[in-house]
Parts: sequence; structure tokens; C-alpha cells
Amino acid sequence: MSITPILRNSSFDPEDVKILALAFDEAWEAVQRNGGSLSRPPYAGPIREVLAKRIIEMAQRGQSNPHSLSEDAIRFLASNYRD
Repeated sequence: MSITPILRNSSFDPEDVKILALAFDEAWEAVQRNGGSLSRPPYAGPIREVLAKRIIEMAQRGQSNPHSLSEDAIRFLASNYRD
């Protein structure tokens, strides 16, 4: 799953979609590097969706830096989900 299907019917322009995809990929790579259970089946799909939705939410609030979006999504995940 990538973030792009979630964004199909959004109001984000193509450049915004690239930024969100970059942030999502960075966040997911960080989760995978952690090596915890959240990156493994059956958790990977739902966790990827949580990351994507958080990144979209923060972008809608005005955040546009891909690294900041990624870091926020990782912090959100760490605060709300146990590995």
C-alpha cells in the first residue's frame, strides 16, 4: 500500500502528493528499520494506513515539509501504538 490511492480524491495538487508520498515512504522505512512487530503481517497494512492518514491530516493543517510530516507520523505512532 502506498499513500497515493488514499489521495486520489483529495484536493492536493501533484506537487503536494509527491511531498506526502516522500513523507510516507520515509516514515514507513523508519518503522521497518525499528524491526518491531508493527512492520510485520498482520499489522503492516493497518499501520501503514495510520501513517498515511496522520501525514494527510498534518498536511491539511498546513505542514508541508516531508521530513517534519514523517517525524510527526512516527511520533504519533509511538504515542498511540505499542510495538
